Amino acid sequence: MKVLVIGSSGTIGSAIYKRLVSQSHEVYGANRGSTDYPIDITDVNSIKHLFKKLPKLDAVINAAGTASWKHFSDLKEEDYYVGIKSKLMGQVNLVHIAKNYLKDNASITLTTGILAEHYEPNAVGLSLVNGAIHSFVNAASNELDRGIRLNVAAPGAIAGDFPENKKFAGYFPVNIEDVVNVYTEILTSDTTGMIYKKY
Repeated sequence: MKVLVIGSSGTIGSAIYKRLVSQSHEVYGANRGSTDYPIDITDVNSIKHLFKKLPKLDAVINAAGTASWKHFSDLKEEDYYVGIKSKLMGQVNLVHIAKNYLKDNASITLTTGILAEHYEPNAVGLSLVNGAIHSFVNAASNELDRGIRLNVAAPGAIAGDFPENKKFAGYFPVNIEDVVNVYTEILTSDTTGMIYKKY
């Protein structure tokens, strides 16, 4: 398969990239600092420019996006817009653009996380956008044509990035290999509109 992994320099994205390469897929790794495939998901023109450089793809996996980490009492409107512009609209715009460059029956996988439905201090801004992405995928997956599938991977904290003996949002961290398994399962399934939780 020809697969684009966005956020390929991050903890999750780099692990997905390595796994897919090891399985002999033709994988394109894109991130902000890439010289070959640079992308900024907050910039629609950047997303379009990347897809114009690539061949028709079988799948797109996004593991990029950020939001503000602040206590609710410290959050201002502009803090919310960090996550809305990046992790929310960045992924929404990615779907709108990617669908025009994908093969029939291709797969698009977005990334959210445990904070969509479980509380962690100072994570209100991220919880907001994660929940919004779940609602977006639930609805938009029904209106994509040509058999294009749209799903979400929602992992917990990653062991190694977070202390293994400490809970995050009420759950212990998960192994990165188990998280990557979720993304590869989505690639090989025929599901759409699903939230794949791993925590």
